[in-house]
Amino acid sequence: MFEAVVFGGGKLFWDYRLHNTDHYKGYYHWHQCCEIIYVYEGAGRVVLGGETFPIRPGMLFFFRPYQLHHVYANVSPEQPYTRTIFHFDPQYIDVQLRSFTKRHALFAALWRGQNKIQAYDLAEFKTVIEHNLEDYQRSRKAGKGEDIEEITMMILRLLDYMIRSSTSGLKAPAWANERKSVGYAQEAMQWIDEHYQESFHLNDLADALHISKFYLSKLFHEETGSTLKEYITAKRMRHACRLLETTTKPVEWIGNEVGVPNASYFVQVFKQEVGTTPLKYRTGFLQSIKGKGDNR
Repeated sequence: MFEAVVFGGGKLFWDYRLHNTDHYKGYYHWHQCCEIIYVYEGAGRVVLGGETFPIRPGMLFFFRPYQLHHVYANVSPEQPYTRTIFHFDPQYIDVQLRSFTKRHALFAALWRGQNKIQAYDLAEFKTVIEHNLEDYQRSRKAGKGEDIEEITMMILRLLDYMIRSSTSGLKAPAWANERKSVGYAQEAMQWIDEHYQESFHLNDLADALHISKFYLSKLFHEETGSTLKEYITAKRMRHACRLLETTTKPVEWIGNEVGVPNASYFVQVFKQEVGTTPLKYRTGFLQSIKGKGDNR
């Protein structure tokens, strides 16, 4: 679930025009850095901040550091999924943008979690945005991809069109009407976000939404590409990781704090989802922090 992005001394981890023509289910995960996805073609859903957003040409998604997200694309040879993805350290980019007041304000609000909008429909600017990304790709091929001016200009242009899209009129986002039909999925995620630290059953969630457990599960899977259990588990394990990183509380306490009071079951689920035991995760995190301090 936690995917550490290894920059290898670089300033940007760049994947240009990734192309899928077969199954792409995705999974809940997070990174230690910011991530931006721009979509050229495709269809599906992105789960972000307890909401779902459509994958379609011209969509741009901004993920904050350590923010849980899930990308599910309906992919086939006739309906490929093509996108550019890049990761970066927001603190480093933040410094470069400070001379550009409006764009810096948007960027700072985005990566610090103060901006509610993280999905942008930029279809009306599709041609110029794709030219911008292609231009930076050419710079990388020419050996100038790590030039901070090249990186800054590419991000500035994206921020410019993000600002234009949010101030070009008072109309609702293009997907507003579409999202009315996914109300149960949204309500379910909101309920889970409020209750995942408690021990509960799916019947409790279904009763709160006044809908059958089976119908809710069907709707949730259709709209998010994942199951309710996967979403609940992801929320709990994400919180558990943060508690392991920021406290010295015992594993039993942390399991109870994230809604899994059975300690042995908590360890089993954590290992299955994160890839290691809670104690080894904590030790590894502390060693990584110490390593950063030693390298300063």
